[in-house]
Amino acid sequence: MNEFIRKLDGLGRIVIPKDYRKKLQINDDSKLKLSLSEEYIKIEKYSEIDNNIEKLIKFKKIIQKELDINVIITDLDNEIENKIILDKTIIEKIKYGKCEIINQTKDLLLNTDKLINMIIVPIILYGEIIGSIIGYSYKREIDDLDKKIISIAKLILIKDIED
Repeated sequence: MNEFIRKLDGLGRIVIPKDYRKKLQINDDSKLKLSLSEEYIKIEKYSEIDNNIEKLIKFKKIIQKELDINVIITDLDNEIENKIILDKTIIEKIKYGKCEIINQTKDLLLNTDKLINMIIVPIILYGEIIGSIIGYSYKREIDDLDKKIISIAKLILIKDIED
């Protein structure tokens, strides 16, 4: 990858090249983690979701088993296990921050020709949307009971992450 030389402004800021931001999906609201070694400053994209990935994967498996639906966990851009990039429409729904049931719609989640039934439940930590739980099925509609169960489980998960 190319190297860039950047000058600091009066407040100690630098501009991260657009190509880098695009490749790492760094947006205006993205958090960055800076770490210092004796010889360099490391900058990387930061996600509360990525820091708790093992807990989230266990959580996902429990929900899938109990509700008999497929589940993916996302940050604001990607599915976390396989790093599948989400469709812009799905990203907008996550950032909207409301729990939403969508039945019999075009499959923008996995881009199949099938109709999909899904629920998008945002994960909100410290008042900030950090990702989502998306439950989906091609076989059955998602209902209010699914919504309640996922929402309660999400609250337990968030409490666990906060502790």
